[in-house]
Amino acid sequence: MSKVPTLRKIHDADMKQLVAKKAEEDGDNMQFPSHAVIKDGEVVGGWNMGQIPLLMCWHHSEKVSARDSLIINSTVESMMSHNGINQWWMACNSHSPYMSFFEKFGHNLIWPTNIIHKEI
Repeated sequence: MSKVPTLRKIHDADMKQLVAKKAEEDGDNMQFPSHAVIKDGEVVGGWNMGQIPLLMCWHHSEKVSARDSLIINSTVESMMSHNGINQWWMACNSHSPYMSFFEKFGHNLIWPTNIIHKEI
């Protein structure tokens, strides 16, 4: 066992569930881990490294109607499905007038968070 944390690719559903459970026990949320952080033989973290696409969009607040957004979102879903992608993250500002509609249209609100960018 190593006192240095290591990242390990997750290869089975049991490990995915364990990482999610450990995060929840720690008051956090890690529902779709691709990698587990192991330290001293114990799961102490999790990462999702590009396993689920992140969609980010902007619709003009006055020039795009709710109906327009439904059409656009339907098109995006078709494009994703066509590419074999059946799940994704989507960023949405909390002040968006569409926040209250996401659950009605089959989206799961996961948790309030910030999206952070790094360029290397």
